[in-house]
Amino acid sequence: MTTTQKYSRADAIRTVTGREIQVAMRSKGLIITAAIVLVVVVGGVFLISWLNSRVEDNPSLAVAGVDETAVTAVVGEGIDVTSVDSRDAAVDAIKDDGKDAALVRDNDVFTLIADGTPDDALVAASQVAASAIAQNDALDAVGVDPGEFAAALPDATVETVDVSDEATDDTQPAVVTTMLGTMVILTFIMTFAANVGGRVTEEKSSRVVEIILATIRPLDLLIGKVVAMLIVGFVGTAVILGAALASMAATGMLADVDLDPATLGILMVSYILGMLFFSALYAAAGSLVSRAEELGSTQMPVMLLFFAVMYPPIFGWSAMDSTVMEVLAWVPPMSMGVAPMQYAAGNLSLLGLAASFLLLAVATLLVLMVVARIYRGSILNNGRRLTWMRALQQA
Repeated sequence: MTTTQKYSRADAIRTVTGREIQVAMRSKGLIITAAIVLVVVVGGVFLISWLNSRVEDNPSLAVAGVDETAVTAVVGEGIDVTSVDSRDAAVDAIKDDGKDAALVRDNDVFTLIADGTPDDALVAASQVAASAIAQNDALDAVGVDPGEFAAALPDATVETVDVSDEATDDTQPAVVTTMLGTMVILTFIMTFAANVGGRVTEEKSSRVVEIILATIRPLDLLIGKVVAMLIVGFVGTAVILGAALASMAATGMLADVDLDPATLGILMVSYILGMLFFSALYAAAGSLVSRAEELGSTQMPVMLLFFAVMYPPIFGWSAMDSTVMEVLAWVPPMSMGVAPMQYAAGNLSLLGLAASFLLLAVATLLVLMVVARIYRGSILNNGRRLTWMRALQQA
């Protein structure tokens, strides 16, 4: 007498998930893609840091006939000041040593020397330094100590106050940071979600899926694939983002980034919903064809929808108050990128953001339900390629 083991959905999904994770870890294409993204992200951080260091190099000023310390005290740390002995030495410093300009005092006449038109900052700093030195000399001439005179001067700094109704806190850095984070997670969604469609088509073209479905239900097979890629994508994203943050910390860029810890959690929720949404669509696209060569045609609508999600954050980050961006924050799946940016801009409360994500979750659930019907009806079809319209009619 033989006994038949009862079918367990949880065990089936767990088995498929484990198998798909193992396959993904051995996938050369996925590994190479992730490695390229890692190199591009880390390399981009170091490249931006290098370019910024070149742009932020302080202009250099050689001085002759004046006290170097006095000039430095006047112009501040934004200009590198060095002392030379004479006018001729100043000219040599410009032509041979790469100094940007030289301030020379000769018989109480100040001259700014440069090879070409001097930088505006150097012109302004030289004028301020010359005026300060001439003032100190005049104070000495009338018996007034320049240090005591400077100490007696009141603070004359003028502060600007905006009292208009439009005056608000500057949220642009937070919006830009959120937009860049959104681009990163969308890139990872495209990288890992598209792999689900490739795996479905691969198993279907090799007829392996027919053997698998002899023991596992189609819906459980689909769930296992989506969950597996969600896990792989989450780990891959965490590794790449960790490497990016480490690179930014090493280059000192992390201190200049307006990164709210809550933003990472918000973007992670967006990432999970986005992975479920697009992994399911890519799986359906893969089930509609029997050969890898045909996969591009069924993936095209999914890619167009993906671009519709990607473009609003790229082109709308500077117009978060526009009607289009406010509406898109509530329209799935575009809301996965726009809603976090609206929250960063202060146009959406935390409760509003949660409501937007709830709508996105409902839309994702509906997509999963439709995709499950498409997948169940087309996964064993080895005839001619099905179109989305025909698959939806048969679902």
